Amino acid sequence: MEEESNGSSERSSTSSEESAPYFPHQSTDNSSHGINSQEEEESSDDHRNKRRKHAPVSEEDRISTLPDSILLKILSSLCIKDAVVTGVLSKRWAFLWTSVPSLRFTHTYFISSVYYANAVDNVLLLHRALKLTNFSVQFQYMPDLKPRINLWVRFATTAKVDQPSLVEILYANEFVSELDFRLCKIKPTGLVRWSSLKRLCFGYVPLREDVVNKVLLGSPRIEFLKLHNCYQFNRLDIVSESLKKLVIDCYPAEPDLGDLELEIVAPKIESLEIIGDFFSMAKFQIKNASALVEVRVDFEIPMEYEDEEQEYHYKDCENVVRELFESLHQVKKFIVGKWCLMVLSIMSVKHLSPPL
Repeated sequence: MEEESNGSSERSSTSSEESAPYFPHQSTDNSSHGINSQEEEESSDDHRNKRRKHAPVSEEDRISTLPDSILLKILSSLCIKDAVVTGVLSKRWAFLWTSVPSLRFTHTYFISSVYYANAVDNVLLLHRALKLTNFSVQFQYMPDLKPRINLWVRFATTAKVDQPSLVEILYANEFVSELDFRLCKIKPTGLVRWSSLKRLCFGYVPLREDVVNKVLLGSPRIEFLKLHNCYQFNRLDIVSESLKKLVIDCYPAEPDLGDLELEIVAPKIESLEIIGDFFSMAKFQIKNASALVEVRVDFEIPMEYEDEEQEYHYKDCENVVRELFESLHQVKKFIVGKWCLMVLSIMSVKHLSPPL
């Protein structure tokens, strides 16, 4: 919600005009247009009479008359800063924002992490909704803020949040149904207990194979898993009986580890998406995927060096694409992206047998 300008404007004294929007206008010189003053007064009287005839006596605030449930839904669509500002509208709105079921904090409006953390603390102190449907806190992590973040996590647990999105992990929660972690480290020291979790997304997170296994074992109802720009794993052994869809979106370059050899074992997965850029990819296999029905392969292996010869680069890519496609020969629905189609076309020109 934008701040009002400090400039003042002159308004009519009639009650109907006070409640109507004010539109500034340019003043004109009557003498230069040869307008008779009597005609001007008559025209003004006619215009005023028409306004009185057609305009309502007072403007009705229809939004404020809506029930709380609808107003709270409207406020939930705003970021929390804009929702709080609505409290100045009237007594009806003064504390309505404190009952919103969705809290979304963004760092955009604050000049420092300290001010941002203070704002989050103040909002949580005044908030009184018994249950939250969404709780999102986005900002750059600083070690000094760790105690506050722990309190935010405790708040999310107490409020029984359905979809929390926090910078630190919440390893034991029976209410959460969706989790989205970005730019953080996943280090569960004990058991993971997400008994209601159905959707899980990791973004820009280092993930070891044992951590993925521990998370899946602690999520007995999980159905969807997305790894976006995650790294430090070479093998995914999907042990979950409930997981139906896996999305691997990009794999960043790891210069210290050399070429990437990725292997996925997924006996229960029904849908698989491999999309984005996969740097230094030398091998990609899908094993034991008998339940797989639908696959989308829309990835690319970018050239990492300008002086790298295209011929040698695409020769290596041909081997990766061939091996991957051969491991997916039993899939009924196969969606292929443009880069993979280009590699297949190059193989066809070279009179190499297609992998499918």
